[in-house]
Amino acid sequence: SMASACVVASACVVARRRGGTASSSSSSMASMASKASRRDAGLILMRTRRGARGDGVRPSSSSSSSSRPPRRRMEEEAYDGATTSAFERSGGLLYVRNFFPEATFARVREECEALRERVTVENRACARDRLGVMIPEDNFVHRAFVASEVADKMRALLLGEDCARELIPGDVPVEYRIYPIGGSMDWHKDVALYTKPQYEIVFTVANTSDSTTEWEDERTGMRYGGWTEPNSVIVVKADGVAHRVTPITVGERSIIKFVLTQTLEKTDDFFDNLLTYAK
Repeated sequence: SMASACVVASACVVARRRGGTASSSSSSMASMASKASRRDAGLILMRTRRGARGDGVRPSSSSSSSSRPPRRRMEEEAYDGATTSAFERSGGLLYVRNFFPEATFARVREECEALRERVTVENRACARDRLGVMIPEDNFVHRAFVASEVADKMRALLLGEDCARELIPGDVPVEYRIYPIGGSMDWHKDVALYTKPQYEIVFTVANTSDSTTEWEDERTGMRYGGWTEPNSVIVVKADGVAHRVTPITVGERSIIKFVLTQTLEKTDDFFDNLLTYAK
């Protein structure tokens, strides 16, 4: 069930300094997932100290000592959910594995395969060579992601177990997106579509690519990056952390994008968003 989903406190398995090369893989994701299971699906935050320069970038120099890669200090911090929400603890980006039961996930994959023939080029400025389509409300995929069970499960993770605040599906369209070879997304922050910034959620349908999702913790200046596995979600908050998707050189990644919100009171950007696939 969704209640047994494993939660990891950054979508990114490998924490690294700015300017480094992405080095995460599905095997490292599996290793961390195993560790999370042993901690009863607790949160694990992998952190790297910033460099002495304060910008996290290794200074360039011709000396042999400075040409070596920076030493990374990794720390783990388990979280039992007692004091704050999983999302707050994560530093601005939350990764959740095993999001749907297998039967539901299989149906989502099947329906997405049928949607492929309807995708068109996306108009968002920060998206490169990405395709997508807004999913009709009567489609199974749309219904699956706006279901009350999804909002209830994510409410505990995003707002806290004992929080009385409401979390509901946004009325922005659910989208199916495809990153083919060359597809990527530049560094950006998601735009607030509602007067209380919404939670933007990306569900990985399939991923045979070498692309990683990267994000920056503004509190520390640390950057994180990792490969997202099928049937997982990444959550960020609009106007929150900067993040990107690195260019695909091998394979393909397909996702579902949906929104949870605490209000349906809209900003002007909500209506601009509806023009994403306008010709």
